[in-house]
Amino acid sequence: MRIGGVPLNIVWESPEINMKIIERVFAGASEAGVELIVFPETTLSGFTNNAERAYVKDACGFFRKQVDHWGIPAVYGFIDRRNSKFYNCAAFLAPGSEPLIYRKRKLFSYGGENIVYSPGDTNLSFEMKNIHFSLNICYDLRFPELFRANLPAEVMIVIANWPEKRANHWQALLKARAIENQSFVLGLNRTGVDGNGIEYDEAFSVLFDQDGNEVPFEAEKGLLLWELDYEKMSILRDWRERFPALKDI
Repeated sequence: MRIGGVPLNIVWESPEINMKIIERVFAGASEAGVELIVFPETTLSGFTNNAERAYVKDACGFFRKQVDHWGIPAVYGFIDRRNSKFYNCAAFLAPGSEPLIYRKRKLFSYGGENIVYSPGDTNLSFEMKNIHFSLNICYDLRFPELFRANLPAEVMIVIANWPEKRANHWQALLKARAIENQSFVLGLNRTGVDGNGIEYDEAFSVLFDQDGNEVPFEAEKGLLLWELDYEKMSILRDWRERFPALKDI
């Protein structure tokens, strides 16, 4: 499977502009042979507590149009509203299907996220091309029990707006989640500078394998391209059998 990560420089609180950028990204992903495209947290707005501005009524409809047109399944972040509550969400959407929606379970109280948004209470996993994936969002990464709940997921995706000044935490925690869960962990982060002046450039996107080794990528058309082939998945599954730490939980 060819995974295309989009380290998007999200235009602050500007869903309309970001949509136009994303349309071009899908076109490039199609040319690059991407089979799963992954965007950062709050793809359409950046991480903001201005929920009214970040909320797009038919965000999933916009992504559905792209996914169906290009035939590329996608993972993306968006703000959802149910009644009077806002949720920071991640979704997996395959062509011709309804989105599977994950609501961020751990809200970033340091940044006031818990004042504006409501937390989710369940994990989310899905299967694609015989590989088990799970979805997680940014601050979730600091809570290993959430990732245990994702098992037996083989590829744990973390979409984020994780600042450069805590890049060392990002790298260490992604690697730890991969090793302790004997899984691939993909951290997909935004880039650029947001409306609060927070820099994201150096907290780069990365895929770690079950041993905590970084999986090489190619850069093409604004995408980071990783290959998760049969050999890599076989090594992971064999390691889980030979070193059955997960059975001792």
